[in-house]
Amino acid sequence: MAGAQRRRLADMAGGRPRIGLSWRSANADFGPQKSLRLGDFAPIFAAVDAFWVDLQYGETTAERAALETGQGVSLWRDSTVDPLQELDGAAAQYAGLDLVITVSNTVAHLAGALGLPVWLLLSAPGYGLLWYWFLDRADSPFYPAMRCFRQPHPGDWNAPLTEVVDALRVQFGPKP
Repeated sequence: MAGAQRRRLADMAGGRPRIGLSWRSANADFGPQKSLRLGDFAPIFAAVDAFWVDLQYGETTAERAALETGQGVSLWRDSTVDPLQELDGAAAQYAGLDLVITVSNTVAHLAGALGLPVWLLLSAPGYGLLWYWFLDRADSPFYPAMRCFRQPHPGDWNAPLTEVVDALRVQFGPKP
């Protein structure tokens, strides 16, 4: 299943890197502190020419439409995969990507557990940051292919997003 999904995504990407995104946490206690708006990813979309894949669980149709209208960025969503109901399908989809960029949520854990490259956007300590992300690490002892990008202050997503932009340009080259 993963091989077929990888080929399918590669065909759609047309040689561009395949990057999956998830921007919200449904955590009842800290979800808002750990979440971004899809539009907050504008600097990331501008950084590299990629095939963007929506990994966010839940309804995202309006957000994706607003992104396409407002920024001209298309975020593809596989309507056959429900990541909260079908872990095999979600795992196969994640395995077909070159990179997953996500906040602290289920996507981070599943992609991390699969050993996939994950760039994790983390909130500041005391502001929705959970113990298992520790405080001063740029990696995760639980997920070896994970890299952490942290808020310096509560609510300041600009710093970690800027770091992700720089890292994307290093890994995939700047957008032409």
